Amino acid sequence: MTTDPLTKILSLARVVLFDFDGPICSVFDGYPAPQITRELLDLTRQLRGELVPALAQATSPHELLLAAAGDPDLAQQLEVALQKAELKAIETARPTPGAAESIAACVATGRLVAVVSNNYAEAVTEYLTKVGLTEEVSHVEGRNPSDPTLMKPDPHLIERALGALHVAPSSCVFIGDQTTDIEAGRAAGVSTIGYANKPGKVEAFQDAGCDAVLTTMHDLLTAIR
Repeated sequence: MTTDPLTKILSLARVVLFDFDGPICSVFDGYPAPQITRELLDLTRQLRGELVPALAQATSPHELLLAAAGDPDLAQQLEVALQKAELKAIETARPTPGAAESIAACVATGRLVAVVSNNYAEAVTEYLTKVGLTEEVSHVEGRNPSDPTLMKPDPHLIERALGALHVAPSSCVFIGDQTTDIEAGRAAGVSTIGYANKPGKVEAFQDAGCDAVLTTMHDLLTAIR
């Protein structure tokens, strides 16, 4: 019987949930997130004038959406602008090495695959179509365009994906590259795997209480096989 945490978790999982940006691809590789953030901040200034501190201090598009949540009209206009930016970004998104092969291996071994992301669902779907993964992915759950507060670390998106797939949390594992992914997974009752694609993430994931850590998606492929 295996004692390797990664292999053990995957041996029990009948459903594998993937975060999108990181585990599957680098969404903003050709259209950097800092550039999109600046553009959204410029739009915010056009709409609201001087920025309140919470907006001015946002360092990512999703942080900005959250900061605007208390102003529904602004949040909706930023949401629409970010959707357009994400659709543009996936045109130059860089595939994560080993991701497509890992997804294919999941399907080949009888597992369901879903994507659960804070990104725009249509952008995720466009990317999957572009790289030929549409048939392998059973469900895509993107952020709620009317309520940015339901993004991870809130478990809402994972819970919606489980409902759409009609599966219990105990049969699932969620793979993400941020501690917020781990927090969301734990809150939803699923096993979690941290994708430590940058220095310092192994320790951060361990501190967050994830069940296993991998440093390349090829590690996942090996464990599945």
